[in-house]
Amino acid sequence: MKRQRSRIMSWLRTVLLAVSVALVINQFGLAMSVVNGTSMQPTLEDGDRLLINKFHFLFEEPRRGDVITFEDPSRDGRYLVKRVVGVPGDRIAIRGGELYRNGKRVSEPYIDSDIEDGNYGPVAVKPGSVFVMGDNRHRYASRDSRYKSVGLVPNELIEGKVELILWRPSLATFL
Repeated sequence: MKRQRSRIMSWLRTVLLAVSVALVINQFGLAMSVVNGTSMQPTLEDGDRLLINKFHFLFEEPRRGDVITFEDPSRDGRYLVKRVVGVPGDRIAIRGGELYRNGKRVSEPYIDSDIEDGNYGPVAVKPGSVFVMGDNRHRYASRDSRYKSVGLVPNELIEGKVELILWRPSLATFL
């Protein structure tokens, strides 16, 4: 009887430890997320399963080109995924369908169209924030830093860096 109770207690401790570690990792380390929408096409597709590294920005500042997830400033509990195109000190502008950073045209091999939403800026990126855009540059395809509902994204709202597409539904098929 005593031996059986000892085994049960050992098993319960192991389960509690495993659940605790999983919760800590999910809360502060790694998380999964699902893309909802087309604002990051062609890089990310609707339904893509992503691995988010929540540790990354504890040690580094966001960099130009990082794909990040962050809490939607205008909707509690909702997260957006966008690309960082401006960091503190940068001046961002859009002219003639092209992105300009600090007066120089930015090469963006990850997009498949000109920016169709018209001219914008220039806007200076303030300390402690980033300027983000979706990779889908078709008219009204991405709600990003160009719109008041998002604006410059404070670092405190950044959840993590997208590290990996774990699974893409469009590639699922029977053989």
